[in-house]
Amino acid sequence: MKKILLVEDDQDIVRALTIRFKAQGYEVVAAFDVIQGTAVAVRESPDLAILDISMPGGNGIILAERMQENTGTAGLPIIFLTASKDPAIREQALAAGAIAFIEKPYDAQLVIDLVNKALQHKQAG
Repeated sequence: MKKILLVEDDQDIVRALTIRFKAQGYEVVAAFDVIQGTAVAVRESPDLAILDISMPGGNGIILAERMQENTGTAGLPIIFLTASKDPAIREQALAAGAIAFIEKPYDAQLVIDLVNKALQHKQAG
C-alpha cells in the first residue's frame, strides 16, 4: 500500500483528504507543522508528500528542501497545496522539487489525479 505524507495545519483539510486517499487505497500519515513533518517523513518513508507552505514551525518550502537533502526522502514526489497566490512562492516551491503547486481552495479530484499519476510514474520509474 502506497503511503502519503500530508503536512497541513488545517485539520479539516487533513481529515477530508485522508478520507479521499483512504478510499483510493492509500495509507495516510499526517503532521501539522514543519518540525513534526520532518520527523514523520524520516520515520514513515512515505511514497509522496503533500505540503502546505505557511505552517507553524517554518514553511513547507523549507521542509521540501530538507526532504530533498535527506538520503531517506530525497527524490520524494512533493505536491504543494497552499493558499498563496504569489508567483514567487510558486517558483520557490518548484525549485524545491515540487511536481505540482495547487492553490486553495482546491479541487479534490485534481489532487487525487495528481497523486495517482505521480505514484504510478514513481512505480514505473
